[in-house]
Amino acid sequence: MAVKVVRIRYAHSDPLFWKARVQAVEAGNLESARLLLDGVADIGFVPITLAAQYGLHIVPRLAIYSVGPIISSRLFKGRGSGGACAVGETTVSARALSALLGLSFKGVDDPWTALDSCSEVLAVGDEALRMADRGVPHVVDVGELWQERVGSPLVFAVLVARPGAPGLEEAVAEMENSVASFYENPGPLIESVARRLSISRGLVEEYYQRSRYLVNGSVMEAMKREAEILGLPPLRFAQV
Repeated sequence: MAVKVVRIRYAHSDPLFWKARVQAVEAGNLESARLLLDGVADIGFVPITLAAQYGLHIVPRLAIYSVGPIISSRLFKGRGSGGACAVGETTVSARALSALLGLSFKGVDDPWTALDSCSEVLAVGDEALRMADRGVPHVVDVGELWQERVGSPLVFAVLVARPGAPGLEEAVAEMENSVASFYENPGPLIESVARRLSISRGLVEEYYQRSRYLVNGSVMEAMKREAEILGLPPLRFAQV
């Protein structure tokens, strides 16, 4: 039976999983860590904030990060006067904007309706892509701001695993091969994601040009720096 791996359900995960022979367990940002803590799976992706908070062991092979603008994490301009708002699913982006711009956020469920009542709306993931595709103006792209102010990649999600998790090496190899297959022939996946999200092919293509997945020593250092800036507990890295 294929190894179970928790997958964050946004489009940024697609290159990791589209060719990987693993049993993907889809979850939202916040739910992903709970599935691992409850033992539903031993391996999976979680926001770097939750990996630090729960002391989960980071496998320094794969992550979801950007070097500069990312599109899927933006503070959009609202039409209201209710101050800055953020969707409840965001942890990394909200903390990054709090650290860099001193913003605090009121939680909202629907970023689209929040545009009418809030002065700014932080949206992430697929809804941020839809808002960008429809031309909703934004104040700042979180990945771009991080690159300008900090000068290193912004890591949104990390791969974590329970120590001794069976099938870890097999699962990592499957996902690394999936990413390699995507880079060799990205067209079919780009078309598929554009249809699923009902957004333009060009935006999806640009989005995946900005997304990064493979971790090296400099990305590990960026993770540690990010944890310091966001005020997180020290990260725990697995020995692999």
